[in-house]
Amino acid sequence: MVKEIRIFNRKTSRQFTGFSLIGVVNTLLHLLVITGLVELFSVHPIPANGVAFITANLFSFWANSRWSFRAAATRQRYMRFLTVSLLGLFVSLLAIAISENLQWHYLAGVLLSFVFLPLLTFLAHRHWTWKIVD
Repeated sequence: MVKEIRIFNRKTSRQFTGFSLIGVVNTLLHLLVITGLVELFSVHPIPANGVAFITANLFSFWANSRWSFRAAATRQRYMRFLTVSLLGLFVSLLAIAISENLQWHYLAGVLLSFVFLPLLTFLAHRHWTWKIVD
């Protein structure tokens, strides 16, 4: 008998849905923090973005640990999470650089990141950060 191989079973689908929803909330949190610091407290955009990144990254790790992957939020897991986040940032910057090099609008690179990064980071987190075994 041949066993069906499914990439997205019910559990994985639930995790991906939670991961995606947390990503939307996380993006809004990042925007809220950076605009609040810049507009309300006159913080320069570069350090404000750094604070927003750290805030959003910590929230995303906590929320995904609790709801998407339902696993303990350990220091080792956070270091893995941060590594995947930074690699995602690198891929995003690379996509923008490539789009500009091809003389496309910079938003084409941003769009490519929006399309590919959620799935790539989800898979990296699922199979490395949290190492979920079905």
